[in-house]
Amino acid sequence: MKNPWDSLKFWKRPGSADSGLAGAKPARSPELSYPTYPTSILKDFIAALGRKESPVVLDIGPVIGSNIEFFFSLGIKIYMEDFLAAYVKPTYTKMVDEKLTLDEEKFFGENFEYADQFFDGLICWDFLSYLEPKFAKVFVERIGAKMKPDSLVLGFFHTQKLQGQIPVHKYRISSESALEHIPQQLKMEIRKTYQTRDVTQLFTGYQSQRFYLLKHSVLEVMLRKQAAVSTP
Repeated sequence: MKNPWDSLKFWKRPGSADSGLAGAKPARSPELSYPTYPTSILKDFIAALGRKESPVVLDIGPVIGSNIEFFFSLGIKIYMEDFLAAYVKPTYTKMVDEKLTLDEEKFFGENFEYADQFFDGLICWDFLSYLEPKFAKVFVERIGAKMKPDSLVLGFFHTQKLQGQIPVHKYRISSESALEHIPQQLKMEIRKTYQTRDVTQLFTGYQSQRFYLLKHSVLEVMLRKQAAVSTP
């Protein structure tokens, strides 16, 4: 998947492996101010990654420089894939029974080309709520193969459906306990609202670590991928 910094597919500050979690703050440049909402689980996600050796994380949101700096300071290597930007491209659609349908094989043939069991963490933000439920399941299964056993997933899920298309947001990390919500030009419809049970059914093979319903009706979750059970 291409993005404006495609020549820099991942970012990691040289010598950052010895950085500690304490005091890490995202770099900020003068920009417009947007609404900021609390996050209760981001700090747990970061702390769990900090206990891993040389953790590698996949962020499926748009590139945000200050978020990259934030993970730099924690010694975390981060790969960026602007998932929804690719998902809405006409090149990934085909006609099936006179209906435009996502060409899943072409989509995954050209995006998320990583080795199996590569990532220690995945940040989904709230993007899975904008997918058709069937494709959301396919995406979780496909990307799950790229996740190591005991890896972690951080995600947000809308619990209330708004009418029509709404601006999709990107999320700037203000601190370990706050996210700035920045509206984009891209507008999409929330295809599915999720409750706790829906999330656990979507992420089969994962253990629930934390669920927290935020005041703006968004369910924040952290999940851990289970190790495969070997059969004798």
